[in-house]
Amino acid sequence: MSKSQKVKEPQITIAATGKAGVRYRQEALEAFHDGFKRAGIDFAVFLPDSMLDGVEQLLIERGEIETYQCSREDEGIAMAMGAFLVGKRSVALMEGSGIGLSALILARGIVQKTPTMLIIGHNSALGERYDYHGATRLVAEPVLRALDIPHHVLFDLCDIRKVIVEAQATIDGQRLPFGILVPSHVIREVGERG
Repeated sequence: MSKSQKVKEPQITIAATGKAGVRYRQEALEAFHDGFKRAGIDFAVFLPDSMLDGVEQLLIERGEIETYQCSREDEGIAMAMGAFLVGKRSVALMEGSGIGLSALILARGIVQKTPTMLIIGHNSALGERYDYHGATRLVAEPVLRALDIPHHVLFDLCDIRKVIVEAQATIDGQRLPFGILVPSHVIREVGERG
């Protein structure tokens, strides 16, 4: 007779560095997660990037919000907007270049009244240290402005929860997408590069 072997479940933990190797401010990660929960968000989709990786990893680790990884930004926004059609409150997380690549699906969402919250890293706000984010910085806010999508730049960690809840109230009331732009100083350890 063979002995049955107990298979260990994989242990999922979040390191202070996230998968991207960047040190995140734990209080910022907690504020994003708590804000999503307070706003009733129950569906998240992301395209991995170094700015928001800590938030994305926390969503996966906690497992309290249905979370998916997409392969293209417009696909992620379409998934989030589709979730709205089945009664979900959704959020799509991506870097600013993804907004530039997603103008058409955002326009369709506005016309169809299928909104989502957008959490946007690597944008024209403070703290972008590398020239390779130059094109990324040029497209997020101009696309949001061109499509008349309301948006807010976070400048203080203390505002994360409130801004998420109020953004969701705007989404519910206006049935429009809403963008929250996240500068590096809000989410990363002070002086962290990357």
